[in-house]
Amino acid sequence: MREKIFMVFLGTLLTLSLAGCGDSMNSLQVHNKNSVQHSLTRPFSDMLYGFSKMEKFVANGDYADAQTLSRNLSDEFHETILPPLVVKKGKKYADHIHLKYDELEQAIESKNKPKITKLIKENRENFKRIAPMLGVSVF
Repeated sequence: MREKIFMVFLGTLLTLSLAGCGDSMNSLQVHNKNSVQHSLTRPFSDMLYGFSKMEKFVANGDYADAQTLSRNLSDEFHETILPPLVVKKGKKYADHIHLKYDELEQAIESKNKPKITKLIKENRENFKRIAPMLGVSVF
């Protein structure tokens, strides 16, 4: 008899502990989602601000600073924006966005001002379009 009561007691404890874990996991998932969105806000702001700075550098003929900025932003793009974009929209879509950014870097390197201007505009629009896809609001 004691053994049956003990087994029922253990079963109840196990059930309650598992039910408690389920609730904390749901809370953790919501927290992680908000954390990811918050962690992407800064990189998107950096990219959009960086495009404006690149435009100013290029307008002044300062291709060296534009290239340095482009490389730094490229690192941030590869580390923080590209991985969640691949997960959310797939590799093919992410590769298209990545290709446009690479084209911008090449245009800056070759000092092709008309192409740089065109690609900055395209990249700015790409980043404004993908931000909401990743749960980031941009101004």
